[in-house]
Amino acid sequence: MDHAPESALFRRLDDHVFLAELGGPTPLNVGLILGQDIAVLVDPGPAEGDHQALLAAVRELSSAELVVVNTHGHPDHIGANELLLREGVQRIFAHADAGVETATDLVSAEPVTLHLGGGVDVVLEHLGRAHTEGDLVVGVRAEDSTGIIFCGDLVREGDDPEFHDSYPKEWVRSLGRLSSMSGTYSRFIPGHGQEVDAEFIGSMRRRMQQGYNVSSQAIRDAVNDATKAIPIIPYGPGESRELITRLRGR
Repeated sequence: MDHAPESALFRRLDDHVFLAELGGPTPLNVGLILGQDIAVLVDPGPAEGDHQALLAAVRELSSAELVVVNTHGHPDHIGANELLLREGVQRIFAHADAGVETATDLVSAEPVTLHLGGGVDVVLEHLGRAHTEGDLVVGVRAEDSTGIIFCGDLVREGDDPEFHDSYPKEWVRSLGRLSSMSGTYSRFIPGHGQEVDAEFIGSMRRRMQQGYNVSSQAIRDAVNDATKAIPIIPYGPGESRELITRLRGR
């Protein structure tokens, strides 16, 4: 399968997978996975993005049918959906609990495999509630693939994870499930930040377990003011406060 080596926006990760970083202080990672018949765009970005430039960059690399996957329902990941639908995209995949109103195809408990042609498959899987109620990971499977999986905000590099509508205890378990997939995937692409490996996933899981344990104990010990634990929670003050808030609400 012949593709241009690069585009104006995307850089190549392997023979089938490309990555773009869209603006802002913590750029969004937008994935593009190419098969002979279908191209998959992962998390096309916010509503205010330059969607025409994004589409043009996709078309520099492939003229195949374009399918969109949203890893979760936050606006910075799904805002471009409406324009892409108007531009002729017919299928947008999201988890059934992600609240993505523009989705046409919903994933629930069972993984969904998309056959892109040319021996390239994409697996959409829900590992459990984590960053949100409806997170998906997007794994690339091909004989000549380097084992890449797009993790959305289930994984965060370069900044603290965001807890404001998360499920922290289950997030720890989901990270464990993701780490166990390292036999299939060796390259993990977070929703924001640089590519990481299985060791990073394990470290993130241990740190979150520590944060969960400290916060839970603080809630038990100081029902009226668990925020006294913020200095010993392994995150910044803002996300530590959000973590405590989420645990109190569970």
